[in-house]
Amino acid sequence: MSGTDRVRAHAALWYADARYRLAWLVLPQAAVALAAGLALAVLKPTGEWGKPADSKEDEKLYHELLDKAGKDGDKAAFDKLKAGADAGNISARSFLGTLYNPEWASLYPKSPVKADAAKALTYYQQPADLGYPGAQRGMTELLLNRGRGQYDLKRGCRYGLAFYGNPAAIRDNHFDSWSTLFWIAGCYIDSDSGVPRDAQKAADIYMDTVAAKLPLSVTTFTDDLGRQPPDLVAAIQRNLARRGFYSGPADGSATPQTLAAVRALAGKAAGTGGGNTGRPAGNTPPAPPSGPKPTVEELIALAKSATTNAADEAKLRDLAEGGTMVAQYLYAQLLSPTNTVQRITAPDAARAIQYFERLAREASFAPAATSAAFLYDIGAPNLPRDPEKAADMTIRALELKDADILKNIEEDKWGAGFWAALQQRLAQRNLYQGRILDQRNDRTVQAARSLLGKQ
Repeated sequence: MSGTDRVRAHAALWYADARYRLAWLVLPQAAVALAAGLALAVLKPTGEWGKPADSKEDEKLYHELLDKAGKDGDKAAFDKLKAGADAGNISARSFLGTLYNPEWASLYPKSPVKADAAKALTYYQQPADLGYPGAQRGMTELLLNRGRGQYDLKRGCRYGLAFYGNPAAIRDNHFDSWSTLFWIAGCYIDSDSGVPRDAQKAADIYMDTVAAKLPLSVTTFTDDLGRQPPDLVAAIQRNLARRGFYSGPADGSATPQTLAAVRALAGKAAGTGGGNTGRPAGNTPPAPPSGPKPTVEELIALAKSATTNAADEAKLRDLAEGGTMVAQYLYAQLLSPTNTVQRITAPDAARAIQYFERLAREASFAPAATSAAFLYDIGAPNLPRDPEKAADMTIRALELKDADILKNIEEDKWGAGFWAALQQRLAQRNLYQGRILDQRNDRTVQAARSLLGKQ
């Protein structure tokens, strides 16, 4: 990150976060500026640098009107909310959609209007198209739930995947709606959804909802496990094995051992994973720690301590598994065999790459893409070397404007097959011209610089 970027990061956080202003006055300023850069890379504040987004005041105003209308039955508040929505205010339209959304009716028991899925969709659509995560979630809930009378699989999956990959949804913790994630998972296995089939991604999301004890998901994958397609069951078995609940083969068979592992994940019964699973039978994954979220500085300090302190290593792991993005990146670095720091954590490339890829693809976190590229290029005992995926992650890092990846491209330290794969991907983007040669050349470097935006 350049000095200019750090100044921008400082400006953005100075105006947006009182805790940052206090830290700047108390802590060594260089350390705070570095933390600001990492926070900005992960959180990606919107709007002008150093200036709060213009919609924040509107968002606060209309959210208060929503609460007054829905929880207090305040008709005047509803009228103001509706007037704002009808005038085209995006925040107002999103919140009015929520008031009409049948999925949220229990939260707003005194609403002056009846729940109406069709009206909710009407108000949600514009803010959803503009990337508002709450509206995207609302569209997903209503379009993918057959019980709401507005079922539209392809349209619902489009909004669902947009929501699932929206950095703002991750940042603002919109993923606490497990039923929404359940519907999104189905997009990856329904042949009519228009989404490329990915049984593993579906299984990973489904098992997250099982771990959260979503009744619909628990029932589907316990009582009806035998009705699921074999590739999904095999993917579920792989997921359960990673979590430490299952040690059998990933053969796609709904065996009693698999069922017991799902039930154990849901906390319904003790698991019979067969052999040493690395986790006491029947234990569910750790819940995210309660209390205030740790700061970036605290997470960096925790990761440093985790190299020698088992309790801190476990705390960092729990934060990562609980969804804290900075913790996920730091924990993945701890697991990565590319990390040469002496540490108590055993390298686990397969687990590290899961965090890196998800952060790179779904959270647009550039350093994770670069780390994934390196890891795929060298490989590991439990992660076969894959120059094609290394090139994919390199392209992702370039698209996310990570200057560190360019420095490594300018050096010829990549393994066999990487340069040809990278040249093919750059050629597909009309950035590389010439023969595909599995070797570094000036044309490859120039094409990479063009994709990064450095001519």
